[in-house]
Order: sequence, then C-alpha cells, then structure tokens
Amino acid sequence: MTVDGGRPAKYDPEVAAHAILLEVIEQHPTRLTVDELALRITAYPDDRRAVETARQAVRELRRECLVRYRNDDQLVEPTQAALRAYELLTA
Repeated sequence: MTVDGGRPAKYDPEVAAHAILLEVIEQHPTRLTVDELALRITAYPDDRRAVETARQAVRELRRECLVRYRNDDQLVEPTQAALRAYELLTA
C-alpha cells in the first residue's frame, strides 16, 4: 500500500501516528515505551526506517498534546484530550 507521492504506508508518519495513538489508547492504563510502541506497529522490527518513522510519530503526537511521558520517563500515555476524543468518536 502506498500513500501520497508513492511512499509506502509503513514510512508515512501520519499512518504511524494513527496506529500509535490507537495502540496507546487501547492499552491504557498500561504504558509502553517509545521503542515498544514502535516495534508493536512495525511489521519488520529490523526495518530501521519504519521504526524511526514510528518514533517520529510519537514525537509528533507529543508535540500535538495527544500523548505524554509521565514523570519524564520514556513511558507513553494518552492525554485526557486524546481519551475524550476517542470516546466521542467511537460512541
């Protein structure tokens, strides 16, 4: 599957962000590290580009205030805004 510009979906930060946000919300209250999340959504853990795309997606979600690191560790959790949006969109 490809997205705009012929780039494979596994390298698209938007596709990765979608998958990561759903994973973080569905796993809540369990928290995962950035690397654990990257490996969960990546079909081939040895594909460094796909893993880096997933890490980049986590950073973007954090900048957008949809996920956060609790106590500055590397454990990722959804923000209240992300949980509420999910609740509203899936009701």
